[in-house]
Amino acid sequence: MSKKLLIYIVIPFILTSCEKIYINGDLDGMWKLEKVVKGDSVEYPANICYSFQRHLVMLGEYYAEGFPDYYMAEFDYTDSIITMTKFYKYPGRDDTCDMEELKKYYIFSDTMVFVVDNMGNDNLFMHTKERKYYFRKW
Repeated sequence: MSKKLLIYIVIPFILTSCEKIYINGDLDGMWKLEKVVKGDSVEYPANICYSFQRHLVMLGEYYAEGFPDYYMAEFDYTDSIITMTKFYKYPGRDDTCDMEELKKYYIFSDTMVFVVDNMGNDNLFMHTKERKYYFRKW
């Protein structure tokens, strides 16, 4: 087999193997929580981010040095519904989670169900029964 033919066969495989795999459309990536509304109350959280990749979401508080610790959870995204379950702290030694600590990420149950109202390249708006969440792509 000639070297030229081998190059034509190998190069496409190399290029496709480096490609990122997005399975959740525009949802995949990091989102900064800008605002949370509950009734007449509006909160503007500082540095809270949700990062969706494949079937995991990372909930973190961003600092200049990065994310010193954060929570992970499994999630399912089907028909504009995001269901988060199995929260655990990372880095951690076990699969336990502190529900009080999760409140700073606006997580109030061990199973959170969000309805996506609107999502574009730069904005994500979703809600639960009690709250509305406003994100921007980061």
